[in-house]
Amino acid sequence: MKINKIFIIAGLLGSTLLSSCDDWLNVIPSDQIKEEELFKTGNGFRNALNGVYRQLSMRELYGRNLSWGIIESLGQVYDLTVASDASTKDMKRLLDYKYKDNDVVSVTDAMWEKAWNSIANCNNIIQNVQTKDSTLFYGRNREKNMILGEAIALRAYIHLDLLRLYAPAPSTHPTNVYIPYVDVYPSYISNRKTVEECLSLIIRDLKEAQSIMQIVDKNSGFSTSSRFENIASGEERFLNSRGYRMNYYAITGILARAYLYAQKYDEAYTEAMKVIKKKSNFAFSDYYDIEYDGNMKLYGDVILAFYNTDLTDWDQEANHINDSKEDYEKTFIAINNVESIFGEDLEDDYRSKYQMEEVYYSYRTLKYYKQGLSSIVSRTNNNLIPALRLSEMYYIAAESIYDKNPDEAQSYLDIVKEARGLEALDYSTVNSKDDFIKLIVNDARREFIGEGQIFFMYKRLNQPIPKTSTTNVSPTNENYVMPLPDSETNLN
Repeated sequence: MKINKIFIIAGLLGSTLLSSCDDWLNVIPSDQIKEEELFKTGNGFRNALNGVYRQLSMRELYGRNLSWGIIESLGQVYDLTVASDASTKDMKRLLDYKYKDNDVVSVTDAMWEKAWNSIANCNNIIQNVQTKDSTLFYGRNREKNMILGEAIALRAYIHLDLLRLYAPAPSTHPTNVYIPYVDVYPSYISNRKTVEECLSLIIRDLKEAQSIMQIVDKNSGFSTSSRFENIASGEERFLNSRGYRMNYYAITGILARAYLYAQKYDEAYTEAMKVIKKKSNFAFSDYYDIEYDGNMKLYGDVILAFYNTDLTDWDQEANHINDSKEDYEKTFIAINNVESIFGEDLEDDYRSKYQMEEVYYSYRTLKYYKQGLSSIVSRTNNNLIPALRLSEMYYIAAESIYDKNPDEAQSYLDIVKEARGLEALDYSTVNSKDDFIKLIVNDARREFIGEGQIFFMYKRLNQPIPKTSTTNVSPTNENYVMPLPDSETNLN
């Protein structure tokens, strides 16, 4: 299994975001840095952790495949009828869950390898930082603990998504083993575990990281500008811009996500409420933010995001390569079932009104469309990959509390609706939790277009995915469980 090797990536999440690594690149002109050299200084640890974030933001992972790319095909988010074959061939195959197609295998194998490689890097950082004196770091004990807590959280985060891809949902009561949970470096033997075992370890890691980061982030700024816009200078860069890092609230939100996936509803509610109670830190973007500032990603409520300066180029390639042609000649990724998802809200919902555009009787998302560089809002939008939103916390809280307090649950969904320019719902026809969950799923389908969460929602609920207005995808393992790469099938 290719999880034993470490590959420390030299580079940043962006030249303006994190501390410079130019000096050590000049000393050791290679992306593959010797361990003993890398971990001699606090800057080496910074560079190692930055390298993990950078790798996660690449096309193989959250820059494409696990945000707007193949994961959205699995969730039937797209109609790829008029999409370019050159940029979406793998996505087209996955609309029909052809996991063994050659065009798919090359992509998913790279995704698998990059994910485990990132985990290996996290484990190496964790083991090394724990042995170091805090005086090695510019930020002393806070920075040491920040590196430790973020690395532990990232390890859990990646494992959770691998589990959600390569194993059945807990709701199907699986008993077989599927993927390993790797928490040591190097790892030469990595026995696969059950879904329950993996989730237990994911939750363990997230709780440990949460405990560490609660102290680290005690005095951190979490306003929208602090999280994403106001970039500090010098040594302070690494300690700031907390929206691009595994901050305390991001970890708490991911923990809520993990608990919900594990069907631990009381725990999921508790963690989601910790974030909701701090909602002033993650203000929903209002009409002015969108209409006049062009906040296409509505990033005011984004709690965690990845960062990639090539993001809009990838969107250009897939969605706008021939925009100069007549509408009927254009190739783009169309959004599936728009009319049925938005219904009578199509013209009023901020998510359709501002985040999509109509092209020749279809719609495409504008979330990743390149904006001008004249404002900080535009520049932020261009590079930001949403990974966790406040809205998800409301969905989690609503679903988790419904059995105990339906009125409270409904109020949480209404908060999201109203934040997106809509009125509160009429619940007179809601007679069961299943009816209510349908409303949550419908809103989530609007909320998470291009963000990689819908497939996982349907899978968790063990529900069929609407493919067209008349056909659904059956929630079978053949459709919902990505097979392990051929090179890994001999694992014990």
